[in-house]
Amino acid sequence: MKIGLFTVLYQDLTFEGVLDKLASLNVEAVELGTGNMPGNAHCNIDVLLESKEKREDFLGKLEEKNITISGLSCQGNPLHPEPTIAKEHHDTWRKTVLLAEKLGVNVVNCFSGCPGDHKDAKHPNWITCSWPPE
Repeated sequence: MKIGLFTVLYQDLTFEGVLDKLASLNVEAVELGTGNMPGNAHCNIDVLLESKEKREDFLGKLEEKNITISGLSCQGNPLHPEPTIAKEHHDTWRKTVLLAEKLGVNVVNCFSGCPGDHKDAKHPNWITCSWPPE
């Protein structure tokens, strides 16, 4: 077992800064947000998808600190009643899956999503809790 952390908690730090912080705490694994609700402060999928060299540099920085990627996270709402939001969240999920394959990451965390409660709905109908804030 490894001690891990979801880096969104440190979204105010740079990628290198968060790795330094976590290495000092003996954290061995990270979950990285790639967009949608978690944001992408430490893992820009567009940049990493377009460049093998940037992916190698990214993985090298993790390896230098003896930190592995436990998963990529793109929690969003691909069923959102607003089509532009639904498409954006779906596209982020799709790119996250492609990046996971290129990085050798076996876990992608996401939400299935939630539609509105009627055909003209503007907001999802999250009835289980008060999060997300919609």
